[in-house]
Amino acid sequence: MQEKIKTKEQSKNKILALDLNRVPEIFVDKTDKKSMLEFFAKNTEELYIVRDAEHSNSAYFYVRSADECFEKAQNFSGRVIVAVSIHTYKNKLLLGAVEIAGTSVRICATTDSNLDHRTMYHGKAEFELSTDIFDKRLSDIPEFDFLYDYIISHRIDGYTVEFTIYDRPVGPKKQKIIINEIRNY
Repeated sequence: MQEKIKTKEQSKNKILALDLNRVPEIFVDKTDKKSMLEFFAKNTEELYIVRDAEHSNSAYFYVRSADECFEKAQNFSGRVIVAVSIHTYKNKLLLGAVEIAGTSVRICATTDSNLDHRTMYHGKAEFELSTDIFDKRLSDIPEFDFLYDYIISHRIDGYTVEFTIYDRPVGPKKQKIIINEIRNY
């Protein structure tokens, strides 16, 4: 039986436990400037995101420095997530969410490199299917075979998996896929 993953932190812990590729991120109190400074020193990238750690679909901000991150974090009530943005890595091939359960497939995805997961969900996705693995339309989705093999081989079928696939290795594990979130709520 699958464990329930109801929060962003539980998702992060599952991703870490399964040793999946991800973006570097921390969960911290909005007043913890020291931890934010350490995170930025350790993860030198051009773009980051700060968002509420306790509420889904809340506001988020793109930031470029620890000071800007600390300033934006004050807009939240408690804990925040500070992460390297998926937009830091160039040449996205496919971004979306998929759930594979047995022969059933639900996918919402886009090849538009300007979109992120949240904007994609609001009617901007090129591919929105609820079907089975034998549907020939799945072959129209770039990198679907790679995505399917990754999910099955890492035993994350049965979950909704938010992912981003690139044309080259990225992230801490230097793979062409980033797992942004795993959930089943």
